[in-house]
Amino acid sequence: MAEPISYSIKQQLATMAIILLFIFSAVSYWGANKYGQRAAQLSYDRLLTGAAFQMAENIRLQEGRVIVDLPRSAFDTLALAPDDRVFYAIDIVGGAHITGYEGLPESDNQEAAPSMEGSVGQLPVSFFEADYSGEPVRFVTVERVLKDLGVAKTVRVKIGQTLLARNGLADGISWRALQVVGGIILVALVVIMFGIWMILRPLNKLNLALGKRSPVDLKPLNLNVPQEVRPLLQTINHFMSQLASTLDGLKRYTGEAAHQIRTPLAGLKSQAQNALNEHAPELRQEQLKRVVECTDMLSSTVSQLLNRAQLAHRLRSESFNDVPLDRLIEEVCREIAVSALHQGVEVAYLGHASVVISGDLFSLKQMVRNIIENAIQYSPKNSVVEVDLRSEPDSDGPVISISDQGPGIPEEEREHVFEQFYRSPNNPRSGSGLGLAIAQEVAAHHDAHLQLKDNFPRGLTVEILFHGKATR
Repeated sequence: MAEPISYSIKQQLATMAIILLFIFSAVSYWGANKYGQRAAQLSYDRLLTGAAFQMAENIRLQEGRVIVDLPRSAFDTLALAPDDRVFYAIDIVGGAHITGYEGLPESDNQEAAPSMEGSVGQLPVSFFEADYSGEPVRFVTVERVLKDLGVAKTVRVKIGQTLLARNGLADGISWRALQVVGGIILVALVVIMFGIWMILRPLNKLNLALGKRSPVDLKPLNLNVPQEVRPLLQTINHFMSQLASTLDGLKRYTGEAAHQIRTPLAGLKSQAQNALNEHAPELRQEQLKRVVECTDMLSSTVSQLLNRAQLAHRLRSESFNDVPLDRLIEEVCREIAVSALHQGVEVAYLGHASVVISGDLFSLKQMVRNIIENAIQYSPKNSVVEVDLRSEPDSDGPVISISDQGPGIPEEEREHVFEQFYRSPNNPRSGSGLGLAIAQEVAAHHDAHLQLKDNFPRGLTVEILFHGKATR
């Protein structure tokens, strides 16, 4: 049998935690990067917008001419990004170029302007990006309508700035965010690994407690474990309790079996020695007959013990299947009919019902056989052992009845006859005392019940009641 594949719960939990932390860090970095870009864009767009507003507010119309007075403060504002280059142009919309760089790019795909709290007036503002002078540049456009003595002109202020400062600010925000996320992930990883160790610690305690036990120490484990581990602890304790019960039963059974085998062996040896020392042919013949009787008794006892061991194994390991009770009983009756006739007893099967139950065929057959053989053993010569199978619609389940015409069993002994190796002190016949005990164990395993009743006018009836077992 191939050894099952082993895996580590600790490794699986750690792997899942690392995957989750990796996903969290990737999402956090992506979010921080987007936030950094957005924050840098908004900050420098407001600087550009402020400078454009200042320029626009210092343009006036005088006697039909556009007068531009560029404020120093506008350029001081743009100088906050010392590594960036600045381009500007002031034009009349639909007219001539006034001042600044000529040929600054235009764009039809323009963005809405950010909100400018404290700005003077409501001037149309828009943004776009384009390459100029070999560099990517962010442009802002502000338009203002000038009026003087019935003359109106619209001027456009366009300011462009390269992206070095804003990209540096975005990268700085992203890097700081990455440092924070990395620190959080490192702390989270340490906490998670400690948590995994704490979670698996009860399993390690359970393993150490079991490893320190001696092979014969089957007492229940008493450990303080979490609720999730307690069912496992209860299952282990239940298993050890069953194992202890099985070992105790095996110890008792072995001792009783040894006693039962030792008794006929001692009698066999005694009768054999007497036969060796006896010179009278008649007495030697009687002693040899006793040797044969002791041998038969020993053989029967060993056979019953082997059957008992085999049944005990099957009742713990075999699953139930559909068993036709009528055919099972007929087969058992045919098997033991010849040996019963040699003892002067007839076996009659009276049943006509067809019943199928769920059970183990071998153990059910042994149960029925043991009860019929027990009835044959105690039946007088020229008598009949009757076997019947009933299944009435209003009954709880099928019933097997086995009736003999023997001496019966007194009321005060009936509660003891199902005990292992029990033999009535008033019973002169030989036997192992295991037949009815085995039958009782098989019946209990199949949720059946054995009843002993008087068979009028003489004898005993053993009934096997299967509670709700019939499937057909």
